[in-house]
Amino acid sequence: MTKSSASKWRRLLLDSSVLRLALGLFLIWGIISGQSLAGWLTQSGRVADDIPRQGPVNVVVALDFEPERFHNEQLGSYGVFSGRDGDIKRFRLRNVSQKNLEALSQLVWISRIELLK
Repeated sequence: MTKSSASKWRRLLLDSSVLRLALGLFLIWGIISGQSLAGWLTQSGRVADDIPRQGPVNVVVALDFEPERFHNEQLGSYGVFSGRDGDIKRFRLRNVSQKNLEALSQLVWISRIELLK
């Protein structure tokens, strides 16, 4: 490849819509997968150390904000909702499987998952 053909390709990529398309696709990918990627990267900080790592568990899920109906319904899909734990921001979930516990810990809007005592 000659120097002039290399510069022609570079100019074509930088000056054309190909670069803008690639940046746009990367931005869309970041918006779609960014929240789940952030949840996956930070999941270990949400789960208390005393939660058993086998079998179904009973947990308390803590939020940092006032929950809305969406949050109540979402949390109910991971275990049996059994009321609040003293505060409107703390949910009791019973019979949460290990698979659901891992999925629950990847939600970025959850601040802490503790063992129900």
